[in-house]
Amino acid sequence: MLAKSTLREIKDSLGRYIALLIIIAIGVGFFAGLKVTDPALRVSMQKYFEDTQFYDFRLISSLGFGEEEIDYLKENIEAGSVEESISFDVMMEYEDSDYAIKVISLPKEINKVVLIDGRWPQYENECLVDAAILDSDAIGSTIYVADGNEKEDRDRFNYSSFKIVGVAKSPLYIQYERGTTSIGAGVLDGFIYVEGKAFKDDFYTDCYVKLDSNPELYTEEYDSLIEANEDKIQKALDAASQKRYESIVKEAQEKLDDAKKELEDKKASTGEELADAKMELDSAKKKLDSGKKQIEEYESLEIQLKDGLDQMLDGINQMDMARQMNPAMVDENKYNALVAEYQEKSAQLYTLQSSLSKAKKDYDSGVKEYKDGLAEYEDGVEEFNEKIADAEAEIADAQKEIDDIEEADTYLLKRDSNAGYVCFESDSTIVGAIGNVFPIFFFLVAALVCMTTMNRMVEDQRTQIGVLKALGYSNGAIMGKFAFYSGSAAFLGTSIGFALGTFGFPQAIWYAYQMMYNTREVDYYFDGRMLIISFAAAFICSVGVTLVSCRVEMTEMAASLMRPKAPKAGKRIFLEYIPFFWNRLKFLKKVSLRNIFRYKGRLIMMVMGIAGCTALLVAGFGVYDSIADIAVNQYTNISLYDMDITLKKGAKESVPVLEKKGYDKEDYILFYHTSVDMKFGKHTKNIYMNVYDDGADIDTFYDMHDIKGNHIDMSSLSEDEIVINMGLCDRYGMKLGDTITISSDDMKPTEFKVGAINQNFIYNYMYMNASTYEKYIGDIPERKNLYVVVDEGVDSHEAGAELMGDTAISMVVPTKDMLDRVENMMGSLNIIIYLVIGSAMALAAVVVYNLTNINISERVREIATVKVLGFYKEETRAYVFRENILLAIMGAAVGLVVGKFFHAFIMSEIIVDLITFDVRVTAFSYLLSFVLTIVFTLLINILMGRKLDEISMTESLKAVE
Repeated sequence: MLAKSTLREIKDSLGRYIALLIIIAIGVGFFAGLKVTDPALRVSMQKYFEDTQFYDFRLISSLGFGEEEIDYLKENIEAGSVEESISFDVMMEYEDSDYAIKVISLPKEINKVVLIDGRWPQYENECLVDAAILDSDAIGSTIYVADGNEKEDRDRFNYSSFKIVGVAKSPLYIQYERGTTSIGAGVLDGFIYVEGKAFKDDFYTDCYVKLDSNPELYTEEYDSLIEANEDKIQKALDAASQKRYESIVKEAQEKLDDAKKELEDKKASTGEELADAKMELDSAKKKLDSGKKQIEEYESLEIQLKDGLDQMLDGINQMDMARQMNPAMVDENKYNALVAEYQEKSAQLYTLQSSLSKAKKDYDSGVKEYKDGLAEYEDGVEEFNEKIADAEAEIADAQKEIDDIEEADTYLLKRDSNAGYVCFESDSTIVGAIGNVFPIFFFLVAALVCMTTMNRMVEDQRTQIGVLKALGYSNGAIMGKFAFYSGSAAFLGTSIGFALGTFGFPQAIWYAYQMMYNTREVDYYFDGRMLIISFAAAFICSVGVTLVSCRVEMTEMAASLMRPKAPKAGKRIFLEYIPFFWNRLKFLKKVSLRNIFRYKGRLIMMVMGIAGCTALLVAGFGVYDSIADIAVNQYTNISLYDMDITLKKGAKESVPVLEKKGYDKEDYILFYHTSVDMKFGKHTKNIYMNVYDDGADIDTFYDMHDIKGNHIDMSSLSEDEIVINMGLCDRYGMKLGDTITISSDDMKPTEFKVGAINQNFIYNYMYMNASTYEKYIGDIPERKNLYVVVDEGVDSHEAGAELMGDTAISMVVPTKDMLDRVENMMGSLNIIIYLVIGSAMALAAVVVYNLTNINISERVREIATVKVLGFYKEETRAYVFRENILLAIMGAAVGLVVGKFFHAFIMSEIIVDLITFDVRVTAFSYLLSFVLTIVFTLLINILMGRKLDEISMTESLKAVE
């Protein structure tokens, strides 16, 4: 009988039963759903990283790694796997569009690529392309190394084009941000993977390490694992880099020594050739000198012969004249002998002259050859000396380059250097923080309404309890009837709410996060402990309250229970003591006010229930207000610079690398940047410290102001004062005039006073004047950091890409990137806020419905009596719902106050090291929360009007007597 009675009771009060079930379902769903979202996201990401073997350490050397160094690292690092990698940024062309692409060698063990569509590369000229830039339609087409690349970049590859055989995603890029580059517009568009043999270079740019174990992400266990291996891996990296340095220097020196030896050999051989040529020239000169001497002898002999012939000719002529006069006067034999001698001497002269002519010709020819040879020799000597000088200069330059080769700069990067990994930690941390605070308050509101519902139901059923007692049913049986009513609603509500919440909330939030992250689907995460807690809390708030309420009623006699409770004695309410207000009210409004304040229990419960829903709305909207604009505020109103640049070597006053690019001194500010440990009381925090020159024009690059907007002038600080961020002060309770201690590995503990507190939302900073640093700490180390502003209309990414190409610059971070990153992170959190607001709105609607339903159920006879008295339908509704509206207004007003404090509490619990939230609730959010609560009340009143119309006037004639 009791079972049938209970089922009939559920059927007759189905609206109240379903409302109770929905309230519990919403409370449990929101509570369990948000609580499991953070671990569900992390577990899914953990599985993705395990499947892809995401790296624990990334090793980089400025000199790269050769095969020997990679082998050394594999032998000396104790890890699950150590794998080399090659990656370069290059412009690629696809269908007449250029993309800035990171080309990466296809891994085998670490950072495994996830193939989305297509197949794996089988040949060296095939590639996988980033699914974020090209889809499956690109498979089978070709992507080209753009001709616009520098020759050095084009020469890095064995192929000028690659066939796309698949689209993929990489654990190195779990979010859609691809990072910056020194090419193109300064931002990477995506990546492609190719076989390692597609690269022409004989060195590796990276080496990844994956440890043996896989602790949970972002836990102390994982941090301890990294810390335990960090020093060992750093030593191995330093040793390998030193080997690489020595190998490069040795190889270069050997090549240079070979070049020197070759030069010496060439110098020696060419010197011998020149010496031989000189000897030949000297020999020719001797021959010429000898020939000249011979010519001179021939000429002297010719003169002698000519003189002798002339004399002989004179003698012959005289003898001829004598013969003509007297032949006897001439000795014919002497005459013939003289003529014969003359002829002989003439023949000798002819021969001599022929020899002399030939000797002169030979001499002239020899002189010409000698001069030509001498000129050639002198040109050869000059050319030899020039070539030797050039070669020696080249060798000297090469030797200087070798001597100038710096030892490798090594970088041991952990997962926190990966933007996606860090952003996911921040996002999941915020989800976890909201999940730790919001659901509890949400569940408390739901529990409060459940308690009210069951308490009022038991009181409403006291007559039935009395009848059952009179019929002989035991107290336990009667309590079991009501416990089943509330318990079944709690069981069904908890089951439905837990199932939907734990499945729906992670899926909904991950759906929003997929705008930023591209990994895998989130797995269903079952938390048995949370299920037990949900059931326990739901049963305590429903069955527990039911049993307590029944137990109170059971103390009365059956006859007493079968009679309705005597109404409370009428008495004046406090408004009646305000005549100028009370006397102006109409009768029905006075009745409504008396009913509201007469039943204080109902008043408190109604106001608390509605206030809780309004407070949830205020807190939800407030969280949105607190996170919505911090990125814009930071990077448009506070950080006025366009680029944050780090130099490889420090500068003093001017920065040549910027000035040669056309930047003036007014376009940048040089400062010293480091991290220090700040200690205040029992708190210790690692923060960034910027040291500026006294009187530096900071305002051009950074608007330093307090929370009220008052400008902070660093020149007005005392020598022992510093400026510190507002977020740090709020978190650790610091205020103006407090003393903090800063220290680091290179800095002894030093105390400073908080001279000013500035507003800053991204990262944690303190600021100091150079004179303060020098007085209390010492000489300022190298200043390597710059804030730079670019001209109007200049794209900061393009300007940054141009600067990154200079070897003097280590890193360029455009503020636009940080703005986009933080905005994306904050934007992805909107889904959580929407879920909170949506759930709060649903809860508010159900709460208002349930309380209104209870209110009407308790006043059936009163409402029927009002109808009997002749009230029209609209008048009856106004008579009943006027109280609901007034209670809703009162509850909403209380909720606005409670919501303000609840929002402040929530924001104090959401701690993200990267961000200081702008904790505020706008006037619009207060107004919207209030209006929504009243709108829900009005809508419920409209819906419940039908129930008023169904109340029969005969109910007023019923009496227990």
